[in-house]
Amino acid sequence: MTVGDRIRKKRQMLGISQTELAEKAKISKQTLYKYEKNIITNVPSNKIEEISKILNVSESYLMGWDKNLNKENSDLIPDILSDSDLLQHIKKLMCLNNEHRQAIYDNTTYWYEKEGH
Repeated sequence: MTVGDRIRKKRQMLGISQTELAEKAKISKQTLYKYEKNIITNVPSNKIEEISKILNVSESYLMGWDKNLNKENSDLIPDILSDSDLLQHIKKLMCLNNEHRQAIYDNTTYWYEKEGH
């Protein structure tokens, strides 16, 4: 997987459009497209830093040096993998389109906040 592949995958997982990510990263949509399609493979370090913050991943993950998304989330991986129901739901969630994913995210946030977390 390339830097561009990891940017695209994480952006899509978060339901962020190319336009939205480009605006937040202060780059053109065309430049982001070129990153994601591996037309530009030497992404400037300041853009790696900015994009990693927006996508909530480590810079080393985007660069392919670290397989974990970030240290905070890496502790969750064993829990997710050991819960077969949760894992099956995550697999199903990843197959849904962005609109349906967002509805589930919104519902999860609602219940999370309702329980006082």
